[in-house]
Amino acid sequence: MDLFLSKLLPIAVYPLGLALLAGLLAWLLGFTRLRRTARTLALLALLGLYVASTPAFANWFGARLEYRVAPVAIEAAPEAEVAVLLGGVLGQPLPPRTEPDLSGAVDRVVTAARLYRAGKVAAILVTAGNIPWLQAVAPEAELIADLLVELGVPRAAIVVETASRNTYENAVNSAAVMAERGWTTGLLVTSALHMPRSMETFAAADLDLVPFPTDFRTRTNVVHGALDFLPDAGALALTTDAVKEFVGRLVYRIRGWA
Repeated sequence: MDLFLSKLLPIAVYPLGLALLAGLLAWLLGFTRLRRTARTLALLALLGLYVASTPAFANWFGARLEYRVAPVAIEAAPEAEVAVLLGGVLGQPLPPRTEPDLSGAVDRVVTAARLYRAGKVAAILVTAGNIPWLQAVAPEAELIADLLVELGVPRAAIVVETASRNTYENAVNSAAVMAERGWTTGLLVTSALHMPRSMETFAAADLDLVPFPTDFRTRTNVVHGALDFLPDAGALALTTDAVKEFVGRLVYRIRGWA
């Protein structure tokens, strides 16, 4: 139940969910004497959704998280014993799919494979389980391991941790695996947007890993042209994911996970 609520409740603070709730409240207020308040609330809901949907805002907002750690070229990465690779990069091979469905975050897997092939790490620890209420044919970590093999990483160099369902469990379970194998140095590989929360969570689990962000979604130049002020579904998704990370960091700190 705790995990379910942690995934469900943040929807109320995401731009789309917040706009829908504000719109519903405005509609209800329209049946009362507070019609002017209802109109104002409806206008604010539309304005907020518009701003959150513009590439200009999404790039600015997402960059507040993504550039906490600067991108580093593979050849400039420090050497470590293991790359700790976080999941959340692919969907299950459920019908009609015959193969896992790769998301944009699959950059994490490609980056981990490149680090291995460049000799920066001797092993890759994949930490990724499945959300209990979602249909699955295999733990995500095992599917990622198969993809790593396709990318040229030997199966013997891959360790899978399949019980984690969120970033906190990624950190705690990875700490146990690393202690068991005697690993003391590692590179933390995850999306740039997710890296600040991951760093704090892994540090709280007494793991001092070097961050190696990938999957950057923002641009250095926030405004590229007039089209950056028009609503865009991709921009709304970026803003939503950034809100998720800011809220996640707050919740993790309150719970003592970061």
